[in-house]
Amino acid sequence: MSGAAAPGRIALLGGGAVGSFVAGSLAAAGHEVVLIDAWPEHVAAIQANGLLLNSPEGAQRTHPEAWHLGEAHRLRSLDAEVAFLTVKLYDTDWAAALLATWLSPSVPVVTLQNALVEERVARALGWGRVLGAIGSGLDVLLAGPGEMQRSRKRGAAGGTVFKVGEVHGRRTPRAERIAALLSAADTSAVTTDLWTERWSKLTANTMTSGLSGLTGLSLKQVYSREDTRRIAIRLAAEAIAVGEALGFRLQKLFGEPPETWRHAAQGDPQAKTAALAAMAVQAASMAEGGMSGTLQDLSKGRPTEVAFFNGYIAQEAARLGLPAPTHARIAALIAEAERGRLPLDPGNIARIAGQTESTTA
Repeated sequence: MSGAAAPGRIALLGGGAVGSFVAGSLAAAGHEVVLIDAWPEHVAAIQANGLLLNSPEGAQRTHPEAWHLGEAHRLRSLDAEVAFLTVKLYDTDWAAALLATWLSPSVPVVTLQNALVEERVARALGWGRVLGAIGSGLDVLLAGPGEMQRSRKRGAAGGTVFKVGEVHGRRTPRAERIAALLSAADTSAVTTDLWTERWSKLTANTMTSGLSGLTGLSLKQVYSREDTRRIAIRLAAEAIAVGEALGFRLQKLFGEPPETWRHAAQGDPQAKTAALAAMAVQAASMAEGGMSGTLQDLSKGRPTEVAFFNGYIAQEAARLGLPAPTHARIAALIAEAERGRLPLDPGNIARIAGQTESTTA
C-alpha cells in the first residue's frame, strides 16, 4: 500500500522501541499522536524535546504528544480513531484492561505485538474491537529517553513490513485505513490470513531473538554465522511442525517453503544450502549492530518475551507429543539469564545445541 493517509488522531499504549518508532513516524507524517508510557524519563524527554528517530536514512526529530501511564485516564476524552497496543507481551493483560476502562468503546484496538495475543486482548475489549498487526523487519532499538534507532532501511526487509488483519479474515475499510496509517513508517498491506501471518512471525522470532540474547550477538551476526544459522534451521523446523499440528500452514518463511527448513534440519544438502542462502539475504539487508529485542531486554536487566516465543513452542510441543528440544533449551537458558545466572556469550551456542547439559555458567 502506498500514498499518504489523511491526518488522524492516534493513541499508542507502550513507548518501547516499536511504539516509539511508529509514534514518531506517524507524527512526522502529520498525524496527531498520543504516546503513553510508564518510563518517566522517556515521557519527559519527548515532552521537552520531541522524539528523535535515527535510521540509515538519517535523523529526524518528531513531536508526538507524550503522556505518563498515570495519565491514561485522559483517554476517556481523547477522540481517537484507533489505538495501538505496543506493550511487551507480559504486560498485555493489564494494558488491555486499561484500554477497556478508559478508551471510548467505539475505538478499535490494534495489537502491534509479537505472538498470538488477540484472544487475551479480546477478553477485555471484545472481539469486535480487535485487529492484529504484524511488524516484520523493523530492527528498532530504544537508545535512550526520547531517542529511537532503526538499523534497517525503509523497504529493505524484502517484503511487506506491516500486515494488518481482521480476526475474521475479511478485508474491511478500517483495516485498509490502519494499513494506510502504518505506511508512514514502512511498507504496509492488509492480510486476510492474520493467524498464518502471526505464526510465520512467531516462527521467525523464535529462530533468532533468543539465540541473539543468549549469545550477545547482533541479529546480523546470528544470520551470518554458520553455527547460529544451523541452530536457527533446527528451531524453524521444530516450530513449523508444531504449527502444522495446530492447523497453521505457512506458505514461505524467509522466502523458502516449509519443506526447505524441514529437510534442511534433517541434513538434506540442497535444502540446507537454500535455507542458509535465505538467512544470508536477511543479513545483507541489515546494518551492523542491530540488537534483538531479547538481547536489549537482557542487557537492561528486564524480563524478556521468550516465554511467549520459544517457551510457547516448547509447551505446545509437549502438549501435542512433538519434539521441540531446541526451543525448550533456549527457554530454560533464557530463564537462567534473566536471573543473572548465565552470562551472554557465544559460548552458550554449545548449550543451545545440546552439546552440554549445563544451564548455568
